[in-house]
Amino acid sequence: MSQYDIHTDEQLIALLKCGDEAAFTEIYDRYWHQLYKSACRKKADKEQAKEIVHDVFLDIWKRRETLNISYLPAYLEQAVRFRLINYINRNKIPAFFDLFETLLFSPYEADQVLKQKDFIKLLEGWVDILPETQRRIFIQYFLKELSVKEIAVEMNLSPKTIQNNLSLSLRHLRTRFGTLVAILHFFIW
Repeated sequence: MSQYDIHTDEQLIALLKCGDEAAFTEIYDRYWHQLYKSACRKKADKEQAKEIVHDVFLDIWKRRETLNISYLPAYLEQAVRFRLINYINRNKIPAFFDLFETLLFSPYEADQVLKQKDFIKLLEGWVDILPETQRRIFIQYFLKELSVKEIAVEMNLSPKTIQNNLSLSLRHLRTRFGTLVAILHFFIW
């Protein structure tokens, strides 16, 4: 029994922000198994689940000074979910589509805002794996709502290059998400 097991999550987070390794270890010990089981339930095999949970904790340690966590269990569950989405997307695992449909088309009437946030995180994971130039163009065009001409001037590229990159991104998006592109359109606008 460590001296940290009597601390609340909030106290542990405060200590973690100060670089306290023992506080980090207590958070890890307190939540690792629960997060591992959660990752396994969300379609990860045992090795994937271990890797995902370890990545979540590694990320927490790296960003400890800037973290803004109001409720640790929910934060950790969300982090595992997004890490799993990114893992599936990055590795082009067919279960990606099952997970995607589960997130958006659950039979339960969960909070629509949470579903939208999950979808946006899924889209962000997809955008993150685009080549750098395509990613910048996609973000500027669809999220910052800049015109092709404005992007071309800003990036010092021809408008045709911008259009080609947008076409490649959208073609890839259609290939990955098929009929769900209409939903993307709905969420973006």
